[in-house]
Amino acid sequence: MLFMKQNLWKLILCVAASGTVCLHAPAAGLQRADVIADPAWLLHLDCDGLRPTVIGQYILSEMDKPAAQARLASFQTIFGFDLRNHVHGVTLYGGSQTPADGVLMIYADFDPDHLVALAKAAKEYQGTTHNGHVIHSWIDVDSKRRPGAARRVYAAIQDHRVILGQRQDRVAQALDVIDDKSPSLSAGGAFPGLGAPGNVHFIEGAARKLDATNSAPNAAILRLSKNVQLVVGESQKEFQGAVTLVADSDEAAGQIYSITQGLVAVMKLQSNNPDAVRLANAVVITQNGSNIQGRLVLPAADLVAIMQAEAARMAAARTAKPMPAPAVDTNQQQ
Repeated sequence: MLFMKQNLWKLILCVAASGTVCLHAPAAGLQRADVIADPAWLLHLDCDGLRPTVIGQYILSEMDKPAAQARLASFQTIFGFDLRNHVHGVTLYGGSQTPADGVLMIYADFDPDHLVALAKAAKEYQGTTHNGHVIHSWIDVDSKRRPGAARRVYAAIQDHRVILGQRQDRVAQALDVIDDKSPSLSAGGAFPGLGAPGNVHFIEGAARKLDATNSAPNAAILRLSKNVQLVVGESQKEFQGAVTLVADSDEAAGQIYSITQGLVAVMKLQSNNPDAVRLANAVVITQNGSNIQGRLVLPAADLVAIMQAEAARMAAARTAKPMPAPAVDTNQQQ
């Protein structure tokens, strides 16, 4: 799961340096035929589906602000494409909870020659062949800023896709799935509700083989669940989000139901945070046997207002943060 929490901006930067895709990407919904048959977790963002929504338009307006514009312009100058409209979809998945098993797949418009040249100019670039595909790899210079040794990144290109991972065998496996040499999610029984044609979800995700060891209430929910599924979308300017959990038994489901009801009740008591109360009041939790579902439905404009208020609060907190005291030169004091 940790792989899912990586900063998406940095991941896209790495992808851009890895290689290219063709200039005609397909529909940006989840492509089940591109995912391994037995993923432990999966997350998909349909960028094309998000852009025209009220939520998507708000995000684009934030990207039009001067601070973001400067970063986007710098990115486009280096890599030759615009993150706002050239990325059509992003899929992340992993065969286990181990971060290194994660795979990132991006569907986008890239300039092949330009990006291949960037990949080959990366630190300690290497290219290996797998079933007719080139798997590029290089040292992630940014990883030196984190604990541990610098990490090698692996990437490959197949038609309109760029595949990125921390292990060469995982990238090779992804290529085999796309080439129909290994089973895919479309042929497997995992997460059958995801990737249905015609849905309005711009985010779809699911996880199973869950491993939560701490004692927090949300960890207890995961421990009692066999799998979790998330869908987020917008229809008729109404935001619709749902989390569905499947428990081992009706009894375990009842425990999850009680925990989630308690968490929502706590949110409703936050009189100093009206946005949290508004969200809590819009949540409906239901139990049907071993299945528990939490739904959040509210006008998309209301959610945008909440996002704007949170952004303003965070900006004010950063502004109010005290500056560190200047270092004292003990030699001068003496």
